[in-house]
Order: sequence, then structure tokens, then C-alpha cells
Amino acid sequence: MKYYIATSREIGERCRELARSNPIEGWVEGTLEDCDILISIMYEELFTENFLAGKRAYNFHPGILPQYRGSGAFSWAILNGDHTFGITIHEMDKSIDHGKIIYIGTQPIENTDTAENLYQKGMEMIFEGFQKFFHKLLTEDYEAKEQNETLSRMYYRKDLEKAKDLTKFVRAFTFRGKENAYYYDRTGKRIELVY
Repeated sequence: MKYYIATSREIGERCRELARSNPIEGWVEGTLEDCDILISIMYEELFTENFLAGKRAYNFHPGILPQYRGSGAFSWAILNGDHTFGITIHEMDKSIDHGKIIYIGTQPIENTDTAENLYQKGMEMIFEGFQKFFHKLLTEDYEAKEQNETLSRMYYRKDLEKAKDLTKFVRAFTFRGKENAYYYDRTGKRIELVY
């Protein structure tokens, strides 16, 4: 039997190296075209329903599912005021970030966290999840549960791009004699934003 780890990021390469140094009898690394099991770790391309047919496929998603389907989960967790963030390992099907959940790992969000350091923490959580579940995925030694669709939310890159533009927000709080919009920098200094 053959597995393939599809990735576009350094964390996927780390997982690939771990898999090569920790083989399981009866399994070898294949290619994207000939694999029996596909493991997607931060891969940029979407897989078609036809491609996934006849394969077992798993995704290591940087976000808690089903609440954070799509892109930018770490940024959205901060924007949404969440107290925790995480990663999800799930079975893949024809829909984006859909399929039964195998594992969710979470950590608290600290007041000083940025999207960048949540990303770094998330990549380490993915690596830890891979260490724990790689052999289990190959041997189907896991339990999976359906996603709760009432909690689902899809985030697109274009939505994150729109959220970056603070013009309307700053304009809304620019009023002579009133408090302006502000933020606190890493040192705790309050910085006012004026239109």
C-alpha cells in the first residue's frame, strides 16, 4: 500500500521526513497519482471528487472545524475574540474542510498573541498531531465523528483582505472632542488612529 503527503509548506516537509524515518510495515511512500492514502498538510491545491474517489484522504487543517473552514483561521480567531485556537485532523470528502473529525487540538490565545505566532504554534500542533496519528491513519486505528453543521462557518481569503482595511472603522471613531479608535502595541502603549 502507498501513502502520499501533499504539502506546500515547511511543516509538511517535516512530517514527510518523520514518516520516512518511522515507516510502518506494508506501507511505502508513493506519489500523488498512485497513492492509496492521501495526507494533506497545508497543501494549496483543492482535490476534486473524482481524484478522491477510491482513496482514503485526510487533511491536517489549521483551525478548529467546523467553526473555521477555509482560510485565515488564526487571524479570524483573534478577530472573533476567541480564547482558544487549534488544529483539526479530519477525513476528506468532496467539500472543503468537511468530513468526519478525527482529532482537534487546542491551545489558549494569549492577549499578546498575533496571527503569526498563532500560526507558528499551530504548525507545531500539526506536527504533534502527525506524530500521534500517522500510523493510526494508515491502519485506520481511530474513531471519527461527524461535524456539527450548525456550528460551521466558511472563511475566504477575500474576507480576510476586506477585514484588513480599517478605513471605515477609523472614520467611524474620528469625531472632534470624542475618543478616537486605538490599539495597544506590544509594550502596552495605547496608539490612537485618526482619519
